[in-house]
Amino acid sequence: MDKRNKGVGKLSRKLLTILVVSGMATLGHAADNSIYIDQSGDFANVTINQDGAGNQVRGLQSNGGDDKTIASIIRGNSVVVNIDQTGSSNKLDLGIDATVSGTKSVDLTYSTVNSGNITGSNNTAIFQLGTSTTTLSNSIVSVIQVNGSNYAEVRMTGNDNQLAALQSGGSASLTSLVSASGTRQTITTAGGTGNQVSTTLNGDNGVVDVQVQGATNVIAIAQDGAGGLTGHQAVMDINGTGNTVNLSQTGTANANVFNLKLGSAGTASNSNVYNITQRQ
Repeated sequence: MDKRNKGVGKLSRKLLTILVVSGMATLGHAADNSIYIDQSGDFANVTINQDGAGNQVRGLQSNGGDDKTIASIIRGNSVVVNIDQTGSSNKLDLGIDATVSGTKSVDLTYSTVNSGNITGSNNTAIFQLGTSTTTLSNSIVSVIQVNGSNYAEVRMTGNDNQLAALQSGGSASLTSLVSASGTRQTITTAGGTGNQVSTTLNGDNGVVDVQVQGATNVIAIAQDGAGGLTGHQAVMDINGTGNTVNLSQTGTANANVFNLKLGSAGTASNSNVYNITQRQ
């Protein structure tokens, strides 16, 4: 079952767009429901709910094609997007692009937990916020994935954005690629083993706050840029054993700061490996 939503170019004169779409399937059965989105307009409010397994959110296809690599796209400023994908092996690929750079562009919430606490694993969510020519400033992004073996990737351009991410359950992976100044990232990986976090920041006055609970997790933080007035800042709270931390702070004329806390949750933090580079 395919649901195609295209309502934008012809409606560009309208400032308010509300789009609500949903797909449901029985857990444990590959439903392969698809939601296609190609939306333009400021002040849009988009809500997506998909329950079940094998569901997808992706881009409009040309000539009735079935290319699962094309991302859905939402263009506009002051956009609110709420996405729930519960179940297993779901995929979301979403791009959000500003029509005017430098305004509050998007409030985005993505979760694999619904009100009934139904969760799934092996889900993939990829977000592209802004491009090399348009930026989404003052945006807020929240990503929640639980139950393990999930993957999330957030690519973001623009200033003064916020990213909050929670992954739990083990074997989860989070990648953030931020080209912006004044951006704060708060990332929590909890439960299970073998979680991975990789965050790359190219910009000034950025802050990364990572909390780790569990064993054999791998955390990589790279901060590069002029550093602004405060330099780069990274805070890490480690609770668990056998974790590996790779931190690089470079390219700033101001002081870089790395604060490391061990065992603050009362959990032993033994046999961890820390590779730290700070260079001006």
